[in-house]
Amino acid sequence: MNNKHLEKSYNVVLGIGMLVLGIIMFGFFLKDVWQLAQLLWQVNLTDNFYNITRLILETFLFFEFVVLTQEYFLKNHISLENFMYIGITAMLRNLLVYHDDTLGILIQSVAIGLMIIVLIVYRWSRRHLADLEHQEERTEFIFAEEHPNTEMTKNNHSVMDTAKNRK
Repeated sequence: MNNKHLEKSYNVVLGIGMLVLGIIMFGFFLKDVWQLAQLLWQVNLTDNFYNITRLILETFLFFEFVVLTQEYFLKNHISLENFMYIGITAMLRNLLVYHDDTLGILIQSVAIGLMIIVLIVYRWSRRHLADLEHQEERTEFIFAEEHPNTEMTKNNHSVMDTAKNRK
């Protein structure tokens, strides 16, 4: 009972923290939109190109964090894949805005490639682990089809029929 109380308290504190973080992010979003509106009225936009691009990309980054926050409130967790996607797109945006330094471009490109490789390995390992998890069920099913008259097969058929009825 005490463990459930602790878990509920933790979820309340986490929910309040996410709400406060959302309000702060919304404040920064409004600030960026205001700055973009002010830059729109300036005559010489070519001098402020990097500033305008940075503000636009920050605004899109805000929407990604909104999606993360929404996922947290709907599913009560945030997947690692979404963090990886946001990291990759943030690095790509950063590469688009700050492309003056050649060594910096190379380092960012390597970081983006590494993050993509990690994402591919993560997705592959999740599929592989899921396949391993269901491999025993598949072998039991194949055995049951090949040996229909054994006692173990009869038990497996009743278990499999029960599993099919749940679906």
